[in-house]
Amino acid sequence: MAKKKSCQNVRNPRVLSPAERELYGWVDAEVFTQSSVLAPEDLPEFRHEVGLARDLASEGDFVLEAAGPSDSLPFQALEGEAPFLWVYAELFTCLGVRFPLSDFQREVLTRCQVAVSQLHLNGWGFLRTFERVCLHFGFRPSWRIFLFTYHLHAPPPGNSFLSFRAYQGRRLFDAFEESIQEFKWHYFKVLPRPGTRPFWIDDEGRPYPWVYWNPEARECRVMALDPLETLAFDFLQSLPVGLGKRSNFRCRWILDHSDAEVGAFL
Repeated sequence: MAKKKSCQNVRNPRVLSPAERELYGWVDAEVFTQSSVLAPEDLPEFRHEVGLARDLASEGDFVLEAAGPSDSLPFQALEGEAPFLWVYAELFTCLGVRFPLSDFQREVLTRCQVAVSQLHLNGWGFLRTFERVCLHFGFRPSWRIFLFTYHLHAPPPGNSFLSFRAYQGRRLFDAFEESIQEFKWHYFKVLPRPGTRPFWIDDEGRPYPWVYWNPEARECRVMALDPLETLAFDFLQSLPVGLGKRSNFRCRWILDHSDAEVGAFL
């Protein structure tokens, strides 16, 4: 992982079996041409350099597995297999995501019924930037304020990757990147260590709605905020990162800089 491998690992669209067509026929065929470039020998180095968990004691709860030659992002665990989670390396290297996902992240994903790997990296950029700015100012990131500001959006021509787009007049930040594609070739599986129940499984052993790709992912719109939420939203819009204050202020800048540097700017 020290040297990023070429993101162009394109194959012919995978021919789905009848059972797979029933499950994944709604997914754009382009998704099945994107094969991960990460080999099994890359993952220990990635783990050593970056890590997945918030603390070292939890790191051993997760097993990393490279995608197989016939794997694709929408594929779910087969019957009898341990439920796994598809993730992008850039979630950890660029956006600072760590396991377990925060309550805020899980709540937004659940409300929108969108999977971790179904959400475009720019969508994750908005999530993480909103969360980090809120935490910097000492208030809890609110899924209601986030979904009052942003809605789930499928970019044309619609290749099954989803992102967030701000409602008119409510944009807080510019996108992480105007055009970013390479993350789609840097994915791997995360499985639970045998004998543990991972954070993506509920008490009854079922994966949460944000684990596997969902054809029913949806816009979850918060129509109005209560007075306290309105105060928080107005405060966020008053910051220098607000629309019209510095239009080139991107999520990447916030996520690439330390808390002290971000605080000094804000």
